Amino acid sequence: MDGINEAKYNSAFAKDTFLILGAIALLIVIEGYVVFTILSEAGSAVSPAIQGIYILFFGLVVGIETIGYMQVRRSIKQHMFDFKYYD
Repeated sequence: MDGINEAKYNSAFAKDTFLILGAIALLIVIEGYVVFTILSEAGSAVSPAIQGIYILFFGLVVGIETIGYMQVRRSIKQHMFDFKYYD
């Protein structure tokens, strides 16, 4: 890693990691609010089976998004020195 300030790169990568975690948290809060609002407004009109499907869907969406964000983080970490990402 010729001429690359590793401390600068590691610091910037840590900031990117916090941004990714913030985005994941924001998505969980927003999607949780949507699911909660749907289930609370519908009340007893929605059967418990459908409520379970909503909760399962919420979990799947959050899981898929989290995997996607972690793939982005891994890609940045893998290529940040190659592409001089933080210069």
